[in-house]
Amino acid sequence: MKAFLLSISILFISIIGKSQISPVTFGPQMGVNQNSLSASVITYKESAKVGMQGGLFLRLTLGKIIIQPEAVIGLKRGELEFAYTPTGLVPGINDVNATQELAITTLDVPMMVGYQLLDIPIVKLRALAGPVASIIMNEKVSISKNEGLTDVPATNLVQLQEDALWSLQAGLGVDVWKLAVDVRYNFGLSYIDASSKLKNNLFTINLGFKIL
Repeated sequence: MKAFLLSISILFISIIGKSQISPVTFGPQMGVNQNSLSASVITYKESAKVGMQGGLFLRLTLGKIIIQPEAVIGLKRGELEFAYTPTGLVPGINDVNATQELAITTLDVPMMVGYQLLDIPIVKLRALAGPVASIIMNEKVSISKNEGLTDVPATNLVQLQEDALWSLQAGLGVDVWKLAVDVRYNFGLSYIDASSKLKNNLFTINLGFKIL
């Protein structure tokens, strides 16, 4: 992961160094995401939740080819409904339905490559895709009962990965004057939990402002 971030930093410096001869766009961006936890086991029922994100983008346009590295901090939220058997009781008979809400803050580093579909003086349309490396910076978990009188555990039932998470992002973007709107879908490639049951899938909408 350190090598990946170092490579991104070198690329940023290289692009800035060539800004006199290459069309470069740089600016902040903010947006919303709808996070859907994908479970590989039937004991979980997933539910999508809305989160926020914001960061910076740097775009290099070479003819119709676009290279766009980004750095984004995002809040991603999701819910898991599950049946829990309290200690000392019989599984399948004394189960309690419960919901665990998971909120994680991540540092995401997308490395997008794209193609300019439309380029006229005021409006530009592009398609982008590329890998995303994510580091979990913070997590917050809450568990609540759906029914029954027996308490559910107060501890986190999902142990998150400590290593970098990987995903693939693809979508479309349009520029109008200095505003840049991107709509993308993020396909989770890595499991976010140590037990290899959950993946993050995201639908994102970002609004950026081009300083350069």
